[in-house]
Amino acid sequence: DIGSATKFIQVVKDPSTYVKSNVPLTVFTDKTLYDFGLDKKIKITGQIANTVSRASFETAPVKVTILTEDGKPLQIIGSADAGKLSTSGVSIGYDFTAIPESSGIFTVTTELSKLIFSEGKYTVQAKYEGLSASTSFETANSLDLKDGAILSLDKEVYGLGETVRLTGIFPPLADKFPVISITKPDGSRSDFGAVIDDQRFSFDWKTPIAEKTQNLKIDDNERDVKKSNFGIYKIKVSTASESKVLFFKVSPDPENDTLSKTPIFVTTEKSLYKAGEKLKVVGNIIKRTQGDSGQGLVVPERVSIKVVDGKFPYKQIHESSVYPSQGGDFTSLFELPATIFAEGSYTVKATYANTRTETTFSVVNDFTFGVDAPLSLLLFTDKSEYYPGDVVEISGKPNKLIYLEKFEVSVAKKTGSEITCGSFICGKSHGPVTTIRPSSSGTFTYQFTIPSSPSAIGSYEALVDADFEAKSIKFNVVEKPKTPKLDTLIEKENRLSEDAISIFTAEKTVNDQTVAPRVISGSLITPTRGDESNVNLKVSSESGVCIIGPDADCLVSESTRKPGQIYDVVEVDGMSLNVRYSGPDVRLEKFSILPESSDAFLSDTNWNVEIIKDDQASRFYYKITYKTLE
Repeated sequence: DIGSATKFIQVVKDPSTYVKSNVPLTVFTDKTLYDFGLDKKIKITGQIANTVSRASFETAPVKVTILTEDGKPLQIIGSADAGKLSTSGVSIGYDFTAIPESSGIFTVTTELSKLIFSEGKYTVQAKYEGLSASTSFETANSLDLKDGAILSLDKEVYGLGETVRLTGIFPPLADKFPVISITKPDGSRSDFGAVIDDQRFSFDWKTPIAEKTQNLKIDDNERDVKKSNFGIYKIKVSTASESKVLFFKVSPDPENDTLSKTPIFVTTEKSLYKAGEKLKVVGNIIKRTQGDSGQGLVVPERVSIKVVDGKFPYKQIHESSVYPSQGGDFTSLFELPATIFAEGSYTVKATYANTRTETTFSVVNDFTFGVDAPLSLLLFTDKSEYYPGDVVEISGKPNKLIYLEKFEVSVAKKTGSEITCGSFICGKSHGPVTTIRPSSSGTFTYQFTIPSSPSAIGSYEALVDADFEAKSIKFNVVEKPKTPKLDTLIEKENRLSEDAISIFTAEKTVNDQTVAPRVISGSLITPTRGDESNVNLKVSSESGVCIIGPDADCLVSESTRKPGQIYDVVEVDGMSLNVRYSGPDVRLEKFSILPESSDAFLSDTNWNVEIIKDDQASRFYYKITYKTLE
């Protein structure tokens, strides 16, 4: 034994750019700016170029002191008898002693607490055997929230049976127990509680699982309204110091519906009308609270609707007042007489609770006024070509407003042997005659149902006799193209946040073709990195057999990908299944289940998926692949 030697090596991110420091003592923090809302710890790290050993073979310690912006040592109020942080007691310096490693590196970690630090600049000072070094950092509070709490919903429009997730961040001094009130479209209110933890809270509420309606008498004039689960809901979060309100909507078609955030919204059913049609005005309001909505039905104010000319002096033509539905929707119909509504633009103005909005529409007028034009009959069909079994809509009107007692309409298939008289077949009629009374604007509409048999294919002519003129219009009936054979059908469900999901597979008929379920597959996404080990899925059959999951009795609990295979074959309820699984503890956990036999299909059953987690965020996606039955 001739002695020993020690060699230190540096481990760095980029060795090619690393330059060894010759400074005797260095100190730095892991961040230059710490946020009370995001950070929990302050990590102070330093290095001594040449450590000093004492006679007792101890390594000399490093003293680390934190100074405030004015250069004074940071102090805390400590308990005089226990040496702990307290709200009363004596002021003590907030400093640390660090023992460096043999390489000279030392580390100090302290909690970023509002009881110790306030917003501002601080200096870290390290002293070692006559050496001194310093660095600085700042603290800030993004959760100071001087403008009050921040609330948000995961989306604005929900379907029946969906979970509404409300999250919020409150100012530091807010109450710990807010009251959450949900007001339904019918005016009834439910109150719930929540707990604020570290300025944050979350709250889940499930929308009604079915659409239920009920007629209610709400005044002595026998006026009834219909209660509905569909409509706009108000969610109010209250503390002793403030309250915030959000709105969301429950809709029968949440994928295509939207929530209007204005107190009143109005539009017309279409942007262009013909003179003589009916104008349909539709809209939605966010109801104004009247009294204590938790004690009974809220009686809404009426919506005032006016139709005015789009040209100066903007003469008012129509006016109505309507009650909105319990969901906040309203509608009103207006006549558009050809003698009043000339061709041009018009405006609809709606007023509710001192809030006004408007929309425009246009009118085209085919009637001739004040022109010495010959009287003529105008005819139209909704299409020029139809399939057997379709309904043909024939409409018409004179080009001038005149009094007509009736229209006589007949439709017949052309055989090729008819005698024609110019533009139509000779004779007053060539099929069964239907008498139609004209509308107030002189128009008529007639619907003719084409027979469903293949023999209905051919050319047709509709003859209309209006006393002053008989005119015809032609249309064709052609063979309906065959629907392409469906080979594969995929049904999907996306972004499910529930803990329990039921997937039902069953044979069904689509476009006159029978399809059966062949594959079910699912994906579980854990968006927050680090949560994947705490969020996992479990898939069970309707009989309770655990197919995939972390439990000991589950048939598959690890990744099925192995050399030469991607599936595990398992027996479930008498059927051999191929199961493919990514394995647990990953941010994207995937699986697929299908029969082992290529000719077999999944049975008509429920597959139960359980998301095993605490309060972590997750989203589950699944799809069912159907194949055509031969």
